[in-house]
Amino acid sequence: MAFFYIYSILLPLLAVIGLVAFAIGLLRHLAAIRSSIEGLYTALAPAAPADAGPGIETLRLQACERFTLMLERISLPNLLLRIPPAEDSAPREYTAELLLTIRQEVEYNITQQIYVSDSLWRIITQSRDNISMLIARAAEGADSSRQIAERLRRLSAQQVEDPVALAQGAIRREAASVLTT
Repeated sequence: MAFFYIYSILLPLLAVIGLVAFAIGLLRHLAAIRSSIEGLYTALAPAAPADAGPGIETLRLQACERFTLMLERISLPNLLLRIPPAEDSAPREYTAELLLTIRQEVEYNITQQIYVSDSLWRIITQSRDNISMLIARAAEGADSSRQIAERLRRLSAQQVEDPVALAQGAIRREAASVLTT
């Protein structure tokens, strides 16, 4: 009876130990298969470059490019070429169209400000404001949209310092500092 009692305890214990050993062996075998599959995948997969995304320098240079293009588009000579005065448009409508175009250009590129210095962003917004003020000044008392365009051409030619050229110079300096760091 004691013998039967010992077997009734040992037999389930040995069965559990056997099952645990089998499970451990199976897990080791699966881990070996997994590592060999990972090794094959690593060997077959193309190596990703260490810097898969654009670096901050690239983003800063792209922002400088976008701002240069934006300033070129809102410069008075180019703005007047893109939006010539219509014969039948009222001076107020023409002024609003010019100012709206400037606003849209800036809004389109507004997110790029996070990649440039605060001082450059201030210069760019000051340039935008100077152009907008020139448009408002040219529109004062104008009788036609053609008169506004003529006044803008005259004011633009009379400026001692072109706000767009100043801002583009600041952009070039910032881009040069990005390239030299």
